[in-house]
Parts: sequence; C-alpha cells; structure tokens
Amino acid sequence: MRKLIIFSLLVTIPFLSKAQNFQKYENMKEVNAMVMTSNMFKLLAEIDVESDDAEVQQYIKLIESLEDIKVISTNNISIGKQMENDVNTYITSNALEELMRFKDENKNVRFYSKPGSKPAFVKQLVMLFKGEEEGEPITVALSITGNINLKEISKLAQDLKVPGAEELKKIEEK
Repeated sequence: MRKLIIFSLLVTIPFLSKAQNFQKYENMKEVNAMVMTSNMFKLLAEIDVESDDAEVQQYIKLIESLEDIKVISTNNISIGKQMENDVNTYITSNALEELMRFKDENKNVRFYSKPGSKPAFVKQLVMLFKGEEEGEPITVALSITGNINLKEISKLAQDLKVPGAEELKKIEEK
C-alpha cells in the first residue's frame, strides 16, 4: 500500500508542478495577468439579455462553452524567456498539437490545441506571442479551455482586449 501511495505521488507531482508554472507569473511585478473562470462565464451567461440579435445569442452560447481563459503578458525580456520555456514544456507534456504558426514583421505567433468534439472545435487553445508592440518587447501566453469554436473565439478575445487577440483572426482564415 505504501509503495502504491509513493508511486501515485511520483506520477502526479510533475503534472501539478507544470500546471502551477503559469500561476507563478500572476504575482510578478512586471507581469500582467488575467484569469476568468467558469464561474465568471456562468454569471455572464445568466445576465438577462433579451435580444433577437443572432450575434448576441451566438456570443452567449460561446461564453457558456468556456471553462477558463488565462492570459499572462510581460515586456520584461528575461521573464518573457521564462514564460516561453514554460509554455514549451506545457505543450510537450500535455501533447498539444500545433495548429498554426507565423512570423510577421516583429512578431512570432504559435497556436497549439487539443482536438475537440468536432473538426472546428478544440478542448484547449494555447497561443504564444513574442514580438514588439508599440516599440516595446512583449511576450504573451494565452490559454483557453472549454468546448471552443475556433471561428468564434477571436471575437471574444478582441472584446476582452487580450494582447495578441488580433492574431486569433488568422486561425479563422486557415
């Protein structure tokens, strides 16, 4: 029994530490962080919106399908390199598949995902954005989990003013 407990701990601790890699950035002075949980999405979905507008209804449906959104960004080059290493480790250890990547002027953007229930859906979408915005270096890591429709998620990211959100439009074009 004791061997089973030790084995279980050895197996689960690496996964727990990887999940916490992103949390370590939330309290850093030179890092901006935003985390929205399923509780927030439930509250947003319960807002009494009586609208026949198809776009509003589609937006509510999208919100109901999300579990969480995590965004961390920094202008600090050293912290940005740490973030990139942690994202790469996360991608490898969680067997995420590359969705797309591109380099455009002063930006490198990579998207990874876990396949979802349908071809246009993913369970998780991870973006790593490295480059410059307004002449400043910036690194942004974005993770969205839920039942994500790739064609609709860029609108939500833009409405939340997520850095790099405009890059999500390029997934729709794929």
